[in-house]
Amino acid sequence: MGELTIELCGVGKYYRLGERAAAYGTLRDAIAARVRRANAPVVRKRDLWALRDIDLSVNAGDVLGVIGRNGAGKTTLLKVLARIIEPTTGVSRTRGAVGALLDVGTGFHPELTGRENVFFNGVILGMTRREVAARLEQIVEFSGLGRLLNTPLKRYSSGMQLRLAFAVAAHLRPDIVLVDELLAVGDAEFQRKCLGKMDELSTEGRTVVFVSRDMSAIRRLCTRGVWLEEGRVAYDGQTAEAIERYLREGAPRTFRAIVGGGDGPVGVAWMQVRGYSANGDEATRRDLPLELSARLEIREPVPGLDVAFFLLSE
Repeated sequence: MGELTIELCGVGKYYRLGERAAAYGTLRDAIAARVRRANAPVVRKRDLWALRDIDLSVNAGDVLGVIGRNGAGKTTLLKVLARIIEPTTGVSRTRGAVGALLDVGTGFHPELTGRENVFFNGVILGMTRREVAARLEQIVEFSGLGRLLNTPLKRYSSGMQLRLAFAVAAHLRPDIVLVDELLAVGDAEFQRKCLGKMDELSTEGRTVVFVSRDMSAIRRLCTRGVWLEEGRVAYDGQTAEAIERYLREGAPRTFRAIVGGGDGPVGVAWMQVRGYSANGDEATRRDLPLELSARLEIREPVPGLDVAFFLLSE
């Protein structure tokens, strides 16, 4: 067992919906805020626990995959680990420098060039200018943005910003790397490079916490899986088991088939989609068979009729 790098004890994060966070400002700002509150319609406040009673320990070299539905608390968990927000209850401890990829452009300044942002992030991670310069060539090669390195970041596309952000986080050697869904922004080739780099980081003893909806990437990359449900840890253990439980119990199970009649010679009268788990129960898993059945209405003879199914996710 490696050295403990992440430890959460009874962590909860509470929000009061409809209420603005308190901020420090000028007297003018305070008066304007008071006027806004006086004229604002009365909104009933509701409580939201984005995280609740989270106990989690992660060792150096672990690649932790975090899965769950939208609103389960995955991004909030990463923000607590990155010290972007403080937990309402409990204690969160991280040991070592943290590199966080939570949103495109996070930690970057749009007016600075790509080169300046690399050095800026290095300083945040506690590195000297000489240490950053020694890794600059590797960062540029990985990102593929050499010709844009002296261009202000505001001229970059979101995909380019992602390339630079991941290259910085991977090569400036933080002890903990947090990645939230962002790989979906990059192209397929860059995604493969990122996944390979995260594999490499884990072999070097770095800790990676990876949030993704791509179950195949979670299964291949992560040594451990955590399934979050309504802000709580529903399962913490083997990656394959975490995915199986999430897909069986936590993932949406509804299918929507678009059946088009129309006035053409062929129409779809009926359609059914069924998936099967290992024990024979109906379920949906990307690595198990899926059965599609349809009944066609042939209104007039069609020579050389071809039939095809197209599966599209929302």
